[in-house]
Amino acid sequence: MSNDNPRSIRSYRVEILIALLVIVVVGPLVHEYRAQQASRYLLTAAIWDNGTIQLDEYAAVDPPILGVDRAVKDGHTYSDKAPLQPVLAVPFYAVYRAIGGEPAIERRIEENLGLWWVTFWMATVPAALLAALMFREGRRIDGDAALPATIGLFGGSILLPFAALLFGHALAALFVFAAFLTLKSATTPLRLAGAGALCGAAVTAEYTAGVALVALTAYAVWRARSRVVWFLAGGVPFAVGLGWYHTMAFGTPLTHPYRYSAFTDVTSEARGFFSSFSRFRPEHVFEVFFDGRGFLFAAPMVIVGLIGLVQLVRTRSPHRSSAVLALAMFVGVLLIPVFWSNPWGGDSPGPRYMTPALPFLVIGAAAIWRRSRIWGRAAAAIGGFTMGLATLTDPLLSDEARVSIGSWIGLAADGEIVPTVFTIAVGPVGWLVHVALIAFVGWRLVLVGRKRQPILQPPG
Repeated sequence: MSNDNPRSIRSYRVEILIALLVIVVVGPLVHEYRAQQASRYLLTAAIWDNGTIQLDEYAAVDPPILGVDRAVKDGHTYSDKAPLQPVLAVPFYAVYRAIGGEPAIERRIEENLGLWWVTFWMATVPAALLAALMFREGRRIDGDAALPATIGLFGGSILLPFAALLFGHALAALFVFAAFLTLKSATTPLRLAGAGALCGAAVTAEYTAGVALVALTAYAVWRARSRVVWFLAGGVPFAVGLGWYHTMAFGTPLTHPYRYSAFTDVTSEARGFFSSFSRFRPEHVFEVFFDGRGFLFAAPMVIVGLIGLVQLVRTRSPHRSSAVLALAMFVGVLLIPVFWSNPWGGDSPGPRYMTPALPFLVIGAAAIWRRSRIWGRAAAAIGGFTMGLATLTDPLLSDEARVSIGSWIGLAADGEIVPTVFTIAVGPVGWLVHVALIAFVGWRLVLVGRKRQPILQPPG
């Protein structure tokens, strides 16, 4: 097969190596059992081990293995998270149990390999695929800038730590970004329906991703005109499935679990639909950008991407519509931390509910990279250092703490480093294996990335 064939495997070498780099960097990390992860992992376990979506058995364990991230209705306990990720994880959990893995009812806070295994497939692999798609889109802007822009943005933002944690953000961001790429090239009803299905999957994986889909739906209307009905139809199966899950657990299709969540207080009656949100807090905008874990200090590549998007919008670039969408999505999801009780969404290395909008910033980062190479490299280095340390220590520091790079440096200095499957297996020498894998994949990526990457023509 010719190397010039766009369908040949060689034409995707950089994408494959980027995905592998994400996998070898964060894939081996075994983070401890926390409330958010428990809510998702235990739903997966309940489905496979007990054939139910109720978590009553796990809620009764003393000491508890299920934290505040749960919903309680009519005396029964459920996960308060969107169900798609736990459902998709069932086959992987089943394999783990089949080879002798301990059931989730066993309370193992540290070195929990079952949690690690599910996290690998439900967070790390989706994040790796997302990074590959980000590079693919960056190539449409600037072939030579796509690789540093992608690595800098992914490794220098909260995309990196959430690739190592069992949250829904990486999976939802993958679905949202894949929906955008599908829409850009949607020339048939089937592709429009596929984009709609990806949007439906995003909300079913992470409820707050629905805010990001407002801009994406407007984009679909603009591109598809009267054919947008196919886009909407694609999301129907996921809407039906989500409604069925809500009905089974909470009584009606529109009663989402946050209305019964135990995060603030167990309630016998459903809270208001928007009870998860607080009053308008403009000071949260300042914190999102200028706090110690805000974008400017902890992830300045986000600022680089935003500046690039603004410049694209002000020009007659063929990528102007994509830049407008990316900016609209960023502003839209910014409303979540502004109206949330805290800007981080709880314990987090940054404003985690903004994750679905971050991959779109690669458009701006690639566009501005050549003209701002020094600033781009500096931003990537700062973000990579901060988010790298957060990922290797404890990214889920308290939402009430004054978190900064110093917090993670202090943890690292105290030896609070996350174990890996290698160190669990062979002790400290396992770090050599981990570092060797990263070095090898990184070296291969540098060699392949040095070759000039052709600019992909915008689809459609």
